[in-house]
Amino acid sequence: RERVLPSHPVTGAEVLWALRHEGALDEADVLDRRTRIGLVPADREAALDAVRELLDGALPQRG
Repeated sequence: RERVLPSHPVTGAEVLWALRHEGALDEADVLDRRTRIGLVPADREAALDAVRELLDGALPQRG
């Protein structure tokens, strides 16, 4: 339930929802299409590691 970025309303649960139920494929898909965090380059950069960790935890075979 924690926010991906303190200044952005998107939570980790929403990232996982995008992956599991909306068919998000990777970090770029989540950041740029599913949450729109990627619209602001500084926000995208700040959220990238958190989103990668969430996706890696949800899909252990990644990477």
